[in-house]
Amino acid sequence: MTENLIGKIEEYLSEQFLHDKKRLEHIHSVMQKALELGEIFRVSKDKITIASLLHDATKKLSFPENYSMARIIFAEETIKHSPKPCLHAYSATALAKIKFQIDDEEILNAIAYHCSGRKNMGILEKIIYIADYIEETRTFIVDEEIKHSSKVDLDRTVYLIMKETEHYLKEHNRPLAKDTLEAIEAYESKGGF
Repeated sequence: MTENLIGKIEEYLSEQFLHDKKRLEHIHSVMQKALELGEIFRVSKDKITIASLLHDATKKLSFPENYSMARIIFAEETIKHSPKPCLHAYSATALAKIKFQIDDEEILNAIAYHCSGRKNMGILEKIIYIADYIEETRTFIVDEEIKHSSKVDLDRTVYLIMKETEHYLKEHNRPLAKDTLEAIEAYESKGGF
């Protein structure tokens, strides 16, 4: 069953990104990095594979298409507080649920929050969030401390990535997702790292 599902997802992605090899490369690189982390933190390979493959599955859709798809399963209020570049996370979650009949909450949450993160993330969510940031094809320079931390402390790594993202977005006068801000505040209220 799972192999069949993964095959269908791979086929779908190959069609969707036929002319966007870089996106496919990124998706597979996220999966590789997530599987490495999953090995360390003992997380299901199947769940990691499915969440990784689907995390950017709607990336090529237009804003109206992403918005419309996201609205199928997410409230307007949720979407409203998400920066436009993160909207694909919600539409990809809807795609996973509707097209591929995925109802595993861990997988759906890992897809939905891979861009913004959030408070009280599950271990699969943290792994996909981190892998999306540190995978090998990323063109920005990832702090070596983040890469090292990813192998020993997922919470610290999530916090470091969120702080780096916050800094970058402030520098470029872009909004930080409400979920990210709330997560940073939650980590810092516990004493931070």
